[in-house]
Amino acid sequence: MPAPFARLKIALVADELTRACLAPECQIIDVPALATAYGFHRLLAAARPDMLLVESTWAGWAQTWQYRVASYPDHWLRSNRRLRVLVRIARDMGIPTVFWNKEDGVHFDRFIASARLFDHVFTVDANCLARYRAAMGAGASVHVLPFPVQPAYHRFTGFAFARRQANFVGSYSTHVHPARRAWQDMVFAAAVNSGLGLTVYDRNSARPSSIYRYPASAGLTVHPAVAHAETARIYKENLVSLNVNTVTDSATMFSRRLVEILACGGIAVTSAARSVDTLFARYCHVVRDGAQAQDLFARLRHGPQRDDLERARAGAAHVAAHHTWDRRLAEVAAVAGV
Repeated sequence: MPAPFARLKIALVADELTRACLAPECQIIDVPALATAYGFHRLLAAARPDMLLVESTWAGWAQTWQYRVASYPDHWLRSNRRLRVLVRIARDMGIPTVFWNKEDGVHFDRFIASARLFDHVFTVDANCLARYRAAMGAGASVHVLPFPVQPAYHRFTGFAFARRQANFVGSYSTHVHPARRAWQDMVFAAAVNSGLGLTVYDRNSARPSSIYRYPASAGLTVHPAVAHAETARIYKENLVSLNVNTVTDSATMFSRRLVEILACGGIAVTSAARSVDTLFARYCHVVRDGAQAQDLFARLRHGPQRDDLERARAGAAHVAAHHTWDRRLAEVAAVAGV
């Protein structure tokens, strides 16, 4: 059965992870950060996209958008000038323009100068709606678009836990987000001390700075970053999948990792957050302190109980029914009028 948006053509400025998730749903026209207005006009005229979609991009196609979407006030050579040209040309051609800030609310200030260029803005964090309207006007087209999953990669295929251990796919930072880091330290220690064990796949393994390194003394097994599609295998093979939420006070902002774990039928152990309590608590183990983590891991190391599997299966069904890219695209297309 073809994807419902198989004919939808999107001119896209996004990082690789979002691009990979959109590719099975629609026709993507990758937009590099071209140097001239003529180049953008020629690209859009040839491709004839239904919309221009730009996310809160750090690098973009072939790294060409690095430092060209986010704001860097202390670096005057880093600007969104090329993005302004692209959006102006798209609007002149009658192409709806859409911005999605997947980094809210932590990086609202970093991306607001670019977001306000667009016809429609989507945010993962409902707490930021009022801030956008204050910056863009009370009548601005601003909407919530939480993280979805791509079922082509992350979907339930039955339980096949080959390793009775925990895994964590993501980053660790020593210079920011102290509450996030404290939860990681607590849960990592509990996983190791309980005998469950923990394997980490370091999303920042290619970054040389020591501020992104995992603690060497924690007893962790640390592997380099893996391709996004490969994370599904990790969540299915390992008995426990850990998740940490950087934003904890939002009803709509949760990590992309959490819904991908749930989509695979993984046994998710997560930090507390308002979004988790509101949307996913019945499908996860929400850990708030070290004693709780220690007890949970000491039990799980002997294998899952029926309740663990039932909540994981229900979580996979819930995500498949409510949090997929085709549903999110339907919301964006309806707002953009395409």
